[in-house]
Amino acid sequence: MKFSFTKSAKYFIAGSITFIIIGLICGILYGGMNFGIDFTGGTLMTINMGSEFNDQDVVDALVKEGVYDAPVVKSGDAGAQDQAIIRIKDSGDEDAERALREAILKDIQEKYPNASELGFERVSAVSSSDLIKNAILAVLISSVGILIYVWIRFALISGIAAIIALAHDVLIMIAFCTIIQLPINSSFIAAVLIIVGYSINDTIVVFDRIRENRKMYTEKEMNRKQVVDLSIKETLTRSIYTSLTTLATITVLYFLGIQTIKEFALPIIIGLISGTYSSIFIASPIWSMWEDRNLGKGKKKKQSKPKTA
Repeated sequence: MKFSFTKSAKYFIAGSITFIIIGLICGILYGGMNFGIDFTGGTLMTINMGSEFNDQDVVDALVKEGVYDAPVVKSGDAGAQDQAIIRIKDSGDEDAERALREAILKDIQEKYPNASELGFERVSAVSSSDLIKNAILAVLISSVGILIYVWIRFALISGIAAIIALAHDVLIMIAFCTIIQLPINSSFIAAVLIIVGYSINDTIVVFDRIRENRKMYTEKEMNRKQVVDLSIKETLTRSIYTSLTTLATITVLYFLGIQTIKEFALPIIIGLISGTYSSIFIASPIWSMWEDRNLGKGKKKKQSKPKTA
């Protein structure tokens, strides 16, 4: 018995919905997503290490003081990156924050005696709320643009199916980051926009092949579901190879990068997997089911028309 993407679509859709629901439940249990300093506000602490340093040593000092999700960025001159910029969430208590900075600096000085605090800067929550609004607006504008483009190139139903697949990818990324409590900063928004652009590319390739195959085969030779299955199979190798090539690069970046790079690369890895998955198992089968539904309604209307004498 041959495997059918369209006939099995309901199982894949159910699996995605289940994963998203798990993410929602985890969000409720955890009290929401783990928003970082870009969204919640906080303190940027700059430390002159006195020499080049290993950022893991700074991370270890933070962990020692109970700070587990504060990204560390190397900075300084091109030849000597001797400064560490630490992003600490806002605790709401200035005295506690001052004590925490002093304790962190003291821990760092155990390994880097010449280390000193250059200063700190507070990031307000007002600018963070603006960032959230702009991020949502960017995703909405890009989605509308994609809908119009696919509508003009193919059909409105194709555009709606593509947007559903993109929404699926974004929700899967959010659910995954909520489950593992990955810190959400502005880099996450960049990752979402990257995946929106990447995922639609795979979906359009499949839709393009569906259009070509519909011209080649009549309805008697091959129905819509068979055309979709054939089109997916014909583009499957291309989709997998393209995704694996990109995935390999991002995975290496994740394992070799610093913490801030990891927070950027991991959502992209999940988005790449989800984007390939949705292009194959979500977008095209949804288009097929929608077309069959409209076709069925059209036949019922014709049958219900009274016969003229």
